[in-house]
Order: sequence, then structure tokens, then C-alpha cells
Amino acid sequence: MNIIKIFFNLSCKFLFLLICNQSVIAQDISSLKKSAPIYQNSFDLASGGASMTRATQEGVLFANPSLPAFGEGIIRSIFLKNTASIGAQSIGFLNDVVTAAGNLNTAQLQNLLGDIVKKPVYFGLDSAAGLITSNFSIAGFSSAKIDLNGRQFGILGLPDIQIKSNGFVGVASAISTQFADTLAIGIGPKYIYNAEINADLGVNDILNASQAQSIITNSLKNGTAISTDIGVTFQKRTKHFDVRIAGVVEDVGNTQFTGGVPPWLQTYNAGIGFSIHDETNALHCALDYRDISDVYKEDLPKKVYMGCKLLITRIFGLGFGYLQGWPSYGFVLNLFLMRIEAGAYTKDAGNYQAGLVGRQVYFASLGFEL
Repeated sequence: MNIIKIFFNLSCKFLFLLICNQSVIAQDISSLKKSAPIYQNSFDLASGGASMTRATQEGVLFANPSLPAFGEGIIRSIFLKNTASIGAQSIGFLNDVVTAAGNLNTAQLQNLLGDIVKKPVYFGLDSAAGLITSNFSIAGFSSAKIDLNGRQFGILGLPDIQIKSNGFVGVASAISTQFADTLAIGIGPKYIYNAEINADLGVNDILNASQAQSIITNSLKNGTAISTDIGVTFQKRTKHFDVRIAGVVEDVGNTQFTGGVPPWLQTYNAGIGFSIHDETNALHCALDYRDISDVYKEDLPKKVYMGCKLLITRIFGLGFGYLQGWPSYGFVLNLFLMRIEAGAYTKDAGNYQAGLVGRQVYFASLGFEL
């Protein structure tokens, strides 16, 4: 216990120094990445996104690098995961695109522009493959999302389309250890290639392919960086009840990219969760509060994640929660060498105030786990 007390005191001093030395110079925070994790396991999203105290499968590498230290055995998981997501209104837009294909003229383009105003488009593809052990974990990952949102009245008072596309490719790792089954610490370095497009296209831009291409090309920002997270988790366990408290500092020292990509700012995040369980079944409920120091200036609901996971016989699971102010739900089916996840959540599409513009997203995931 003396080791735990010593480490706890050092951790508090380290975090205090980080806070005191954080730069007060104005930063460019226009990056599409805000306080949300750059990658989350889809079942965790269905369960409200609160994953700092107990993340699923590959999610531990991004939620809290100290989590792999807790558990039984040395090898936690060998996995491969692919997830596709689509906005509910995107399905109608795709039908219109298929109908217009082969007969695409000015009138059809104008109709499609009108469709996007009524039917925002959202697609996402996420993949990860790697190894998780009690002390060292590593995975390759990619995440690509495109968001087209039409506005009836843009900057010039005419309809326009907001294009927000963000993609990451990289390698995530975690080095973790535990002390007396009570305290776990971890550090998670990641190498990341980041590309993002944030542009507005007006009616005239849409009708002029070369002009639209030029606007999109000029708005593309891409670069590489090393990002680092530090995580600490405390737990108290009994035979049928566990409690965990976690703290994570993301993007320690601010993550600076090459190529003009705006930096990812250092954030402080905290989570609390509890589990009721027997040998084969468990109910886990958790609450995460992200960006405590409010460096990204997001509305409060966008920083709150909460929900529960009900796991039955280690084969079937149900998740439900409250993700950034909106409901979420889904299931997981863990078969021999195959893992299936599916569900829905709502993506808050508001630029400033939360709870006004919600976009329902359906997802399906297929992979395996050893």
C-alpha cells in the first residue's frame, strides 16, 4: 500500500504541473476533432459512449490506456474489427442518386442539392486490428467519416452544402501496469495521419465541377503527429460488485500536426462506473465527463456520456445510453471466432448549442476475437 500512496502523490503532482504549465496562448481550435475520442468501439457507442472505466475490445486503446492492466491472464484479446455506419436520412439520398445516375443534368443536380438540404448525408468506416495484453497493446486503425449538411440559407443567403470529412490512419499503443489490483496506470502513444476537409459549396459551385473540386482541394488539410494519452484507474472489487474511477489526460502537451492541420488540444477527462456481476453475467453502468477545462468550448451535453451494458453468458450483450444528449442502443453477439455488433445512436450535428440538430446513425460491425 505504501507503493500505491507514493505513486498517487507523484501522479497528483504530475497532473498539477501539467495544468499549471498549459499554454495560455490562443490556439487554432478549428480542427474537426473536438473533445470526443478519435475512435470508439461501436458497442461502447451504443452504450452511451462512457468507456473510460470499462471499454470493449479495441476501445481500451483509445478510451484509457490504463485499462488493459486490469483483468485475468496476460493476453486479453487478438482482434480484427470493421464497422460501417450510415445516417438514417442518407438512405433516401442514396436512392435519389441511384435514380439520377446515367441522366445527371443541371436539373438533377439542383434536385440533389435540394435533397441534401432536406436529407443530410453521413457515412463512416472504421477498422482496427491488433493485440491487447496486460502490459503492452498495439493496433493498427483507420477511421473515415463524411458529413454533408445542406442549409437553406448559407453565408450569401442562398442554399449551400457544408462538407465535413475527417479521416485518420495510424498505430495506437498502450503500456500499462497495475498495483495490488487497486490502481492501474498507462500511457498511450499513437502515430496518426490526419486528413480533414471543412468547406462550403454554393449552388454555383455545385453546378461547376472544376470550381467545386478546387474549393474542396484547397480546404484539404493533412499531416502527421505523435499523440499521447495518460490514464489512471482506481478500482475496488468484491465478489459481485466493482467500482472504478478513472482520469485521462488526452493529447498531452497538445498534439501538433505537420501540414497545417490545427492542433488537438490537451483535455482532462474523468469517468466513474460500477459493475454488478457473477461468473458469467454482468451489468456495467458508467458516466464520463470530457474536457473538464473546456478548451474546446463545447456545449455541456456534448461532453457527457452515460449508459449501461448488460452482458449475458459472455455471448450476448445489450447496450443502451445517453450519448451527447441523445439516446443510443445496440447489441453484441460474440460467437466462436466471430463478433457481430449493431445498433443506433444519434450524432449531434449542431455547431454550437447541443440538442437542436440530431442525426440518427445506424451501424453494423463484423470481426473476430481470440
